[in-house]
Amino acid sequence: ITQLITQTTHQSGTNHPIMPASSSLTPETSFTAQATALASQATTLSALTTALNQFDGCSLKKTASFTLDGMGISENPTVLCVIDAPKSDDEKVGHLGGGDIGLLLLKMLKAIQLDCALNTYLAPVIPWRLPGDRKPTDTEIAVCLPFLKQRIELLQPRFLLIFGPLPAKALLGVDSIAKARQQELSYQTASGKCIPVIATFGPDSVKKGQSYRINAWADLQKLQKMLNESLQQE
Repeated sequence: ITQLITQTTHQSGTNHPIMPASSSLTPETSFTAQATALASQATTLSALTTALNQFDGCSLKKTASFTLDGMGISENPTVLCVIDAPKSDDEKVGHLGGGDIGLLLLKMLKAIQLDCALNTYLAPVIPWRLPGDRKPTDTEIAVCLPFLKQRIELLQPRFLLIFGPLPAKALLGVDSIAKARQQELSYQTASGKCIPVIATFGPDSVKKGQSYRINAWADLQKLQKMLNESLQQE
């Protein structure tokens, strides 16, 4: 919503209308601003889901059957896992973790004692299935990201586990998992909390070959070591 701002000057004793800066906003930036405002007002996960359901700035919502914005333990999760978006198999069952890819993801987590029923939360960057399971556009990522960031803010996990290049770029600005794996990563919430991050290959990559499996397992073991060290410090 734009508002005309009038600035009073002393030249000739007249008022000169100044065109608002928001008049030059593109639809993308306008919807991103709307998403940020809606998300930031949510103080609980249920309120955040309500805000997401009220948001009409992403056309994916119209083509998806469900809003799949997250699943898992919602109070003090040890790890928050971030994926790119629900797949068609997730829509068929009505929750994240469906199909071969989803089941492999959950199996990878359980290998280091992470379970969505006990200590883990799973959230996508995009909460709606993309037609044909295509990659999202930059605009779609931009308008959905504020809701994910607020989810992280509300959950306050000890660690973030990022699967795949899309979440790594969206949250950290790192454009490849190969680069991310070479860095000590952290994510800072709006309230200033610094959360350690492990970025690794997603289950779709792990299915492609042994090198991905070896590297992903090394990353998961690194996270497990960090988890154990964190527990020992308590």
